[in-house]
Amino acid sequence: MRNVAFIAFLLGSFIPAAAMAQTKAPTGLWLTENQRSVIELYQCQKDKPLLCGKVAWIIDGGMQFDSKNPDVAQHKKPLCGMVILTNLRMESPGEWVDGKVYKADEGDLYDAKMSVLSENKVEMRGFMGVSFLGKTQTWTRVAAKDYPRCQVPKSL
Repeated sequence: MRNVAFIAFLLGSFIPAAAMAQTKAPTGLWLTENQRSVIELYQCQKDKPLLCGKVAWIIDGGMQFDSKNPDVAQHKKPLCGMVILTNLRMESPGEWVDGKVYKADEGDLYDAKMSVLSENKVEMRGFMGVSFLGKTQTWTRVAAKDYPRCQVPKSL
């Protein structure tokens, strides 16, 4: 019996750091795969373990307004600061599900889920109804000093 306990102790001692990091919410700044924007992931509400995300940085010359939104009244709404990811719920360590993601360059809202690959990489998947009908992007954690916060533009 002592051998079993000792083996369990040894196995527990070698849990990779990445697996340990996945137990925390992946809040912070994340560069999208196309490197055209940085999304800030944050806890949506203090009393609920849900993640949301808003546009924190946009590449020079990038899309500034919600011009692809099917609601024409939203076309002049700035993308800077816009919440594009809502209500991702932690299903298990490193797995976040049941969210919604707005893809501004298409003007479409998709179901969303996210997998934490490491402390500095996540996979964000947007899909319609079932996960295999979608697209996955790998986002990379970045430092605020390298991606200064965007400023809300005055108008078109």
